[in-house]
Formats: sequence, C-alpha cells, structure tokens
Amino acid sequence: TRQRFRMATQKTVSSNQFQVYRPLFFEHLSGIAAVDHERLLLSDRDRGLLTEMNLGTATETIAKRYNVNDYANVNSLSYHDGYLYSVYQNKVYVADYRGRGDRLTNRVLFSVPDVNELTGITVTKTTIYLTTKRRSILAYDRKTEKFEGLGKTPGIGIDDLCYLNQQLFIVDAKEQTVYVFDLATQKVIYEILTPFENPIGITVVPKGNSTPETLYIAYSRPSFEVFDTGDSEFKLQLRTHYDTAQQQVFTDNFVYPLVFRSELKHNIIRSNGFLVEMYYVEKLHALPEVADAHETLKDLEWKISIPMDSDRQKLLSLEPIGNFDMKIETIAAEENRKVAVFSIPEIQLQTERRLLGWKAQVKMTGIRYCIGDNETREITDSERQKYAMYLRNESKLDMDSRYVQQAAEDAISHLDQHDRKNVLKKAVAIRDYIYTRLTYVMDQYHDGTEDILRNKEGSCGEYLNVFLSLMRLNDIPARKCGNYKVPAYKMQAGARSVFLSPDFNHVWLQFYVPDWGWVPLESSADDESSALRTWAKRYFMSLAWYHMECRMGSYFEEVFKKGSDRPFSLSPADLATKDIKFKVIRELEPQELNFQG
Repeated sequence: TRQRFRMATQKTVSSNQFQVYRPLFFEHLSGIAAVDHERLLLSDRDRGLLTEMNLGTATETIAKRYNVNDYANVNSLSYHDGYLYSVYQNKVYVADYRGRGDRLTNRVLFSVPDVNELTGITVTKTTIYLTTKRRSILAYDRKTEKFEGLGKTPGIGIDDLCYLNQQLFIVDAKEQTVYVFDLATQKVIYEILTPFENPIGITVVPKGNSTPETLYIAYSRPSFEVFDTGDSEFKLQLRTHYDTAQQQVFTDNFVYPLVFRSELKHNIIRSNGFLVEMYYVEKLHALPEVADAHETLKDLEWKISIPMDSDRQKLLSLEPIGNFDMKIETIAAEENRKVAVFSIPEIQLQTERRLLGWKAQVKMTGIRYCIGDNETREITDSERQKYAMYLRNESKLDMDSRYVQQAAEDAISHLDQHDRKNVLKKAVAIRDYIYTRLTYVMDQYHDGTEDILRNKEGSCGEYLNVFLSLMRLNDIPARKCGNYKVPAYKMQAGARSVFLSPDFNHVWLQFYVPDWGWVPLESSADDESSALRTWAKRYFMSLAWYHMECRMGSYFEEVFKKGSDRPFSLSPADLATKDIKFKVIRELEPQELNFQG
C-alpha cells in the first residue's frame, strides 16, 4: 500500500517564455542587444560573428554583410533607434543597422579618455552609459558631448549593462549577479542572482503584443559535451572550454530570460525558479561482513530528511518509494525539521533486496538577501539564549582549542571596536580570513577545525567546520545546512525532463542576522588562489536555485531501533546503497516566485 503525502496544490503551467537560444557556431558569446520585441543581435568576440536571433521562430539570420574584424574582441553591443553601438578598448563605435544599404559599416563615435577598456554600453535618446574594466560607471551626454562619472559598482568584475525605467541593470560574470543601479540616487538598490554561472551580457526586450518586457542574459560557460576529435573513429574526448593543442574553444553559449521578484520590505530578491523532482532511494543490500554477523534485524526505523520549506524553496508533494510504511516526523529541537520515517519490521540481511525512499517535487529559486551593513545591530542576550545551541562547541569544532580561539581572534583583528559589534562585517572578515588560509581540495578529511587550519586544506565539510567554529567564537549563531546540489553545470539550459545524477552531497551554512533571521553562506563555493584578496560574494547571503535544502541539524539520514532516539549500531551505509536522481520538470512562471501565495 502506498500513501501520497500532498504538501500543497501543484498547478500545471505551460509557457514558451523560457525558450533557450543558442547561436550557431559561436565560440565566445560577448554582446547582446534587443532590436525589438522579437529580435536580438548577438556577437562573438573570438570569431567576430554577428547574428540576428528571432525569438519567435528561434532562427538566425545575417541581415547585412559586415567585416568580422569590426566585431572581433567587442565586449558589448547596444541598439537604439536603428543604430548598432559597440565598444572596443576605449572607443565607442556606431553602425547604421536599419539603413537601406546591404553593408554594415562601423565608424568611431568617440573615444573615452583615461580608460583602457570599456566592458559595457547601453544607449538612450539623451545618454550613453558605459562601464569600464575598473568598475566605473560613466554617462556620456549626447548633446553636450561631456562625460560624468556615476561612481563604482560593487562586485569584482563588471561585464555589461542595459537601461530600463531610470535604472541600470549591470551584470557581473564572476559574481553571477545583476546589480540594479538607480540613476536618481546613484546607488545600487538591490541585487539579483542569475540562474546560471558566467553571465556576460544583458539586454531588455521591449513589450510585444503577447509578451511582457523581459530581461535577457547572455551566458558563455565551459561546455561538458563529448566531441569527436576526427583523428580516429574511436577517439571521443570530453573537452571543457579550451583545447590548447588545437587552439579551439568549446563553450556553452546561450541566451536565457532573467525573471525575478523583489520583496524589498524583507530585503529578499528571488530569481529564476525551477520545479525539480528529486528521488532518494536506499537499496537494501548489507555489506558481506555485516550480513554474516547479523543474519536478521528487527523493528528498525529508518529516518531520511526531506526537502524543507524556506524563503527560496517549497515542498509541493512527497510520496514513498518501496513497500515500507512511511510517516512524517518533526524534530522540534531543530527548528521543526521534518524527516520521513520508514518502519521496517524485519530485514533478512542475506537475501534482502527491497527499496525504501521517497520522491519529492520541490519549487526552487535563487535568492539574495540585500541587507546593508548599516541595517544590522549587535546580537542581544535574549537572542544568545534563544540560539544557544548554535553558539556552543560540538564534536570536531575544537572551540576549546587555544589554536582555534586565536584564529577566531585573528579573523576580526583588523576591525575596530564598533565594527566588531556588526554581525555582517564580522561574517565577511571571517569569510575572507578562511579563504586566505585554506585551499579547496576534493574529498580531503581532517579530524577537526584545528587540524584543518594547520593543514590549510579541505573540502566542503571541512570548510563548514571552520566557519562554524570561528563564527560561534565570534558570537555569531551559525548552523549547518545541506545536503545536495542539482548538478546544474551538466544541465543544458532549457532542458526538461532530464535525469541528472548528483556530483556529490554538499553542505553549507546559515548564520543569524539580528532583525532579519537566518541567511545562507556557501562556505566553499568561491575559494580561489590565496594571492587574490578579493573574493566574489555571489553566495554570501545568497543561494542559487540548484541548492536542495534537506538537512539542517545533526543528521541527514540515520537508522534507529524502534522507540529509541539513539542511532543504531549499524549505519545506512552498512545496510544499503543509495541512489539519487534529479529531474528538472519545468521553469517557474514569474507569479510562482511569490512564496506567500
């Protein structure tokens, strides 16, 4: 007998709004500009290609003849009133795209003094807005021909921008973020996480008869496809991004809409969501030595965490897999975390072949909490008491070690006394301290925070332990979160009903910000060379849609003797092998990003 646990009503929505567009033969998509509500212009900086993409028919045309050298190394495009603008080095070029001639001819419109490289351009009737490699925003008055500096943008690498409703939308590839710059206040008013890595261009497609005004992002990512080398019928290779020997680039170049919903009163920005189906199955098959030692086991309860509800994630449905009875149990001590409990009357270890597990449908979105340093305060005694369990020492955190305590002191030593009361400033200082001293090494294991700090390396779990130790020692409540990531880099954007195997289970953390609550931090996502002192903050108070939040507490999965709250002497790995699959069903419509409804 199978029971279906329906958590919420699921609506079927069909739309072609999320069509993905891949320009043919492109090696490095760099420029994107909307001509009208149906047409996009795209450029390839490596090959000098320029193509016109029709959004309605998903076809490409080359409207006019052009010199490929005019669009080689071009960083950005903009279209306005029949003219195509582009930037190269410190020059702005213009070509008459709508004119009657069959040839597109570039000419220099103007040069920008004291600038080595322009990275982005967007053109309005009165002003040309530019971004530079040094992160400056410039405004060129088309009537007076004078420049005005509008300040610098946040992030560590600005790539492109577009204009919409008195705001500049500025995309940063390294930050995986779009910054919304308000021209009236000349400040960034909020930030949007893009659904895929390495966004390099942005444009706004005007409203059509049946289509809304839409932002489109251009991406150029490493490709994980298999290519035929041509040398032999047996030589197939997996090539990622660049082949030095053949001087060829293989990248995943595509254009995809950016949708988002802002809840500024809560300082939350949600972006591109997906309906994801996750399968978690344990195949009962004990290890030989376990089967020999324990012929039969009786009265077990097998507990597996299920996807949680949060600001960016909502469990829509859950149903059991296999023939064991399943119930849902709430762990009150861990913020009411829910686990699926499977009752197992008996297992014959020598011959057991049954399955147990669940299938869940989950609504997942990207999220960013836009909280400024000046909007935070010191944690109070009552908050310390309320979240005491997230401030105390635990196994392998080594918070009683003088070596770890000294690291916690050193992490914030450069902050003055006032800033040491600011949770966000302390969190950033701790993050930078850890990144400066640790190197990410896959599948490394060290016994505790002190060992990790001394060896200066670790994978996600080791990074997490160091974060928890140093944050808690600096009076910041912090807790672990996880446990899986949909392997988005393997997914072709726009794909539907594609089964994906997970790379590895994954953990990250949440820390408490007074007045705002728990916010995420990807503890090891942006580790780079210790020579680099500025790291991207794309996953600081931010999380991509492909993080599946199932665990927040002491365990993800465990076996118990019925009626006991202590784990059984045998672990799930002793008794079974797990199988996990993800299936992306569809993209979420913009109205579905409202989690209040």
